[in-house]
Formats: sequence, structure tokens, C-alpha cells
Amino acid sequence: MFRVAVLKSVVAFALLVAGAAGLVPGVTAAERWAYIDVVGAPGDGKEALENALSNQLLHRGFTVMGTPAAEAYEIQGMVRLFPAGRGEETIRIDWTIFGPEGMRLGNVTQTNIIRKGSLNRHWGDAADAAASAVAEDILQYMSP
Repeated sequence: MFRVAVLKSVVAFALLVAGAAGLVPGVTAAERWAYIDVVGAPGDGKEALENALSNQLLHRGFTVMGTPAAEAYEIQGMVRLFPAGRGEETIRIDWTIFGPEGMRLGNVTQTNIIRKGSLNRHWGDAADAAASAVAEDILQYMSP
């Protein structure tokens, strides 16, 4: 599996270079690269949300970078929790999408009522569900 990921990264990098040089028609350096950063999430939420959204983007042809890059889209997620009712809290995730030039392209907001403290440690399926629910909305801002 690691070998496949490395091979995909090498191929993606070759396409990036070729696209930037104008060698591959219709492929530009910015089209398929993304960087994801999540802040404010309790427990392992930062890593879990970043990984879950990365998987969604990978399945849609993007290469997800571990650090920001000038030619990549940037997706910033901000997680906030608010008291809701007895034993509950509201989770709000604001996703902001920036283009390769740094211009803000759009925002997507998710909200849900959850059991209080349920995300204080492990997000697990909650991160996958959030990423799956928001991926298409985010991608609408990342179309060439």
C-alpha cells in the first residue's frame, strides 16, 4: 500500500511539473493539489478530520499535501463547540476554501447536535461522516 501511495505521488508530481510547463494539455499545476488544515477540534479531531477529508479528495483525483504550497487549494476547517441542551452540545465546523492564488473562494458550514463530550477523545466514524457529508460542497469551489 505504501508503494502504491509513493507511485501515485510520483505520477502526480510528474503531472504537476508537466502541467506547469504546459506539456500536458488541460492539466495545470493548481487543478489537483490541496492542503487541509483543521483547528479547534477536541481530542484527535484535527488529525481525524484532516485524514477523512483527505481520503474524500484522494478518491476524487486530488493529491493532498502535508504543507501549504503556492499551487494548491487550501481548505481551512475551524471546529467550535457550544452548549446545546442537557447533556448535549452543538458542533459547528466552518470550512473556508482558498484558491492557489490565495483568494477566498467560499465557505461551507456544518452543524450538528451531539452528546456532550463525545468527541473529547476519538472522532472515528464522526470524522468520516462529516468529511463525506461536506466533500461535494467543498469541491464545488475547487472546479477548474
